[in-house]
Formats: sequence, structure tokens, C-alpha cells
Amino acid sequence: MLRKIRIALAALCCAGVTLLFAGIGYDWWGWLARLQFLPAVTRLIGSATLGNIAVVCGILLFTWLFGRLYCSVLCPLGVFQDIVIWLRRTLGKAVKPLRKKYNFNRERRWVRYPVAGLFIGCIIVDLQLVVSLLGPYSAYGRMVRSVVGGGPAPLLIAAGVTFVVIFVCAWLWGRAWCSNVCPVGTVLGCFSKYSLFRVYVDPDKCVKCSACQHICKASCIDSSTQTIDGSRCIDCFDCLDFCKAGAIRFGPASATAASRAENGRKIGKKSSVSVEKQANGRENGDNPSEVYKSRRQFIATGAFLVGAGITAAAQEMKVDGGLAPMEPKVPLEREPRLVPPGSQSVKNFYDKCTACQLCVSACPNGVLRPSTDLDHFLQPQMGYENGFCRPECTACSEICPSGAILKVERDAKTLVRIGTAVVNPELCLAAKGEAGCGKCARECPSGAISMVNIDGTRRPVVAEEQCIGCGKCEYLCPSRPVSAISVRGLETHISK
Repeated sequence: MLRKIRIALAALCCAGVTLLFAGIGYDWWGWLARLQFLPAVTRLIGSATLGNIAVVCGILLFTWLFGRLYCSVLCPLGVFQDIVIWLRRTLGKAVKPLRKKYNFNRERRWVRYPVAGLFIGCIIVDLQLVVSLLGPYSAYGRMVRSVVGGGPAPLLIAAGVTFVVIFVCAWLWGRAWCSNVCPVGTVLGCFSKYSLFRVYVDPDKCVKCSACQHICKASCIDSSTQTIDGSRCIDCFDCLDFCKAGAIRFGPASATAASRAENGRKIGKKSSVSVEKQANGRENGDNPSEVYKSRRQFIATGAFLVGAGITAAAQEMKVDGGLAPMEPKVPLEREPRLVPPGSQSVKNFYDKCTACQLCVSACPNGVLRPSTDLDHFLQPQMGYENGFCRPECTACSEICPSGAILKVERDAKTLVRIGTAVVNPELCLAAKGEAGCGKCARECPSGAISMVNIDGTRRPVVAEEQCIGCGKCEYLCPSRPVSAISVRGLETHISK
């Protein structure tokens, strides 16, 4: 029963997070992103509010109480690995070489703790490239975003490499990535090692058939000593269902201690041959099993949801070309960079951003896209060639889980200056006297642009103190492929 409940919760959480990366449902289940451990820690470092403290402490407290259920339920990358493992087990029923038996492996501390130390050090020194590549939430976001939304070649390559590495590790070694590499898993493992409730072996009932050891995808069950490594156990509860003798239980740690105390006592003679055959037969998939029904339903639901995400992401963006041909605009290199309202400053944004691509997915106007330069690799950057930052839109600030973009109210957003529009008279049709355009002045939502007579021509002039840097003028400017008016970012945002 515990296993089925865990699978159902994992399916719901993973489906919700996947839809968020597809740009669907942040108004309803956007809170799932805020429950992710790494973004929550990053958010806490930047702002130690009561809510941020509650999320981080809540995850750690829950792990100390019940073990690493977070890794089996809330972490989308962990659920993805479970799907790969389920796929191999299912195919193994028909193709014998694909059948997989896991064996107990000792904790590889020489890998786990140096990687976790490197990861924590990179967070401290703001080396976000390593953080984004190793962070489980960011890794999953890359993979989903590259499927449903495409993106530049570096994003697709990084997502492809991530997919191959995670898929191969899960296919060959189960949850080896979570047990040896994932820094979040290592940190949580330090708490789950001393959890008050955990999975344990009852030596009075154990017949040493090794079925639990062979089914454990975390390779943390040693059937010879009847012990389970709590720091690596992800509480998937597979062993509970596959133990025909009922020797695997989930309960208080005191029961585990009592079981170990009795471990030296000789177990009475039992007829274990039939039990071992049944356990091995169920493990190898020789007998029909009903325990994977919920996972099959999850896969079917996931396929439907991903299809819905692709359909939603494929909506065509309309472009008002004004007086010029509909030639696409080219992205501009901006210095300083533009970062969304709520970021407070360029430095604050890039120091806290984990490159999870969630804001890119949530942006309805195509303003945010992954960066391709090494300094901010895969972190979002703003551009107005496909749309502009609508004053009434606060999607990115509402969905950002790491604190890189703080929540901004709609009324307050129009009072935040993120950049300043600058006119290039050599490209401006009105300034050159080729056409009486004035589109930027007519469409400016803050009234910062006005048409002024200079040297006998009417040309746009920008009042910097009024401009909020929304980019509507740049987006609607008919000049192609480079707009005659463009927005330069502000290092530090200014609130009016």
C-alpha cells in the first residue's frame, strides 16, 4: 500500500512540474516549484523570510522524520529515473537479457562528499554554471524545455547530454546517480541516515532469499547482514512489496535497533525454497504482476500531458511589422544586460538563478530565452525581437523558485525601471525623413517617448526618467533587422 501511495503522489508531482516547464498551470500548481530543495536554499540565501525558512526546514525535518521520500516523490529527476527503471523491468519480462538484478554496494564516500562539497562551494562563490549542470531540478527543466519549446543549440546539446547520462545510469545501475553524484541527495542523506522512521529488516522473518537486495534500485540493502543504508535509501518501498516473507517493514527506528539486537540469534529452520522461488520469480517478471498498473497509467497520462504542452508551446507569435517588410529581427547584445522586474539588479539575478528554465517556459511573450555565453550559460536573458515585457504580466516573478526574480505586483511593475530606450537616428525612418512613423511614441505605455521637431524632421525623443524598459517600442519598431530604438539595461533597477 505504501508503495502505491508513493507512486501516485510521485506521478501527480512529476506531471505538475512537467506541465510547469511546458508553460502550463503556474496559476494552479506553481507552488510545486517552490518545494524544490535547491531553489528553496538559493531563495533562502537571498532572503531569509519566514516562508523561505519554513520550506527549507520543512524538507530537512521531513527527511529526518521519514527518510528521503523527497527523492522519490517531489524530485522530478528522481521520478524520471524510476520511469527508466520501470521500463527496463517491463521489457525484461519479454526479453530475458534485459532482466536486472541489483546487488548491495557500499557507500562511495570518495565520490559523494567531494561532489557535494564542490557544489556547495560553487553556490557560495556564485559559480552558477556548475550549479545548473548538477542541480536535479535544473537538469530536468533542461530536458523538458528542449522537448516542448526547443531553444538554442547549446541548450539542446546540454539537455541531450543530461538525458543520455541520466538514462544510461538509471538503465544500468538504478538510482546510482542519486546515491553517488546528486548533491541534493547527499545533503538529504545526512539527515535520512538518522531518520526516526525508516525501512528495516525483521530478522525473525527474513529467510535470506536476497529478493530485497536484488530489487533495491539504490543498492543499499545488504541481505547478508540484514541491514539497510539509510543515507542512500530513497523510500521507494519496492522491497516491501517484493518481500514474500514480510520481513521488510517501514516503522520507527527503535524497531530497527531491536531487530539488529536480535540479528545474532539463530533463526529457526524454515522451508525457504518455495518462498525464494516466488520472490525471484516475481523479481524477474516471470509471473504476471499488478503492482505496476499505476506506473503504466502514469506513463499514459504523462504522454498526454507532454503532447498538450507541445501544442501549447507551438502557438504562433504574431508580429506587427508596421511600415517595413516582415523580416525577423536579430537578437541584440546588451550591456548592461536586461533582467526581469523583480530581479533588483543584474548581479542579484545571475547570482541566484539556477538555470531551471521555468521563467522561460512561463513567459507568454517570448521575452526570455536561454543565454549561450559561458559567463551565464543557459541562464535566461531578455530580448525584444519576439515580443515585449507587458506591464501587466508578472508570470516570471510568480513562478521563479530560487529568488532570482522576486514577486512583483501588477500595479508596482509599471513603477520599476529595468532599462532605458535609446534612439539610433541612422536607422529611424522618421529621423531620416523617409516616413512619418511615430509608432514608438503612440504605443509607449509609460508616455516616455514623444515626437519632437529637430532640424525640420519629427523624430522620437525618450524621457529617461519615465521609461521603464518594457521594450514595446523596440518590438514594434518597423526598422529591420535591427530596431531603430532599443533598450539598454540598468545594472540596478530603479523604483519610481
